[in-house]
Amino acid sequence: MANPSPIPAIRAPRGSRLALPALLIIAGLAACSTPKPNERVTGDGGSRLLKLSSKQVTVDLTPAEEQTLSQIQDKTYSRVRGPSAVNASSSALQAMGFKPVTADKDTMLVEGELNRVVGVRWREAIRAIFKAKGIPLQAKPDHESVNALVTVRPAQNGETLVRARFRVTIWDTNGDSKTSTVTDPKMYDRFFSLLQDSLSGRTTS
Repeated sequence: MANPSPIPAIRAPRGSRLALPALLIIAGLAACSTPKPNERVTGDGGSRLLKLSSKQVTVDLTPAEEQTLSQIQDKTYSRVRGPSAVNASSSALQAMGFKPVTADKDTMLVEGELNRVVGVRWREAIRAIFKAKGIPLQAKPDHESVNALVTVRPAQNGETLVRARFRVTIWDTNGDSKTSTVTDPKMYDRFFSLLQDSLSGRTTS
């Protein structure tokens, strides 16, 4: 015969046993939904328990990120006229895969958009089946859209200033989105390298 355990089992009332998991779930969801200081909810679709529509979040740059961006987004060119810089910027964005790309020589603005899938489609198909059956799944990145804005302005000593800014919006499998400014130097280095190739008459690829 087994010896009784020195620690008696604690049995919660039936009602509390049912309520406890629900309370833990709600507490967990509340903790996960706490926004970061630099995140702004620009469109709220409700809670995860009662989702009415998609949710949009905009991530503002921190002071450190603003400083990083200011160091990588500008290039000055000597003996380059504004219209030539606009054309070269347009060619650079097209070489990076942006489509469509629009260039306005009157306002010296170049804009482009790049869309791509970041999720694995066969996995997303399986996730869709589970969601259709009411089985909750954690959201995963699905696709993203990168928007480019390039401005061309006269600088000192007759030089021309080219300033680029890339913003990315990532949608997840729940339809929610998060928009932030790209601060990865590789993105800007690639753009300015292709811009220089275009100014030098080299074919961009």
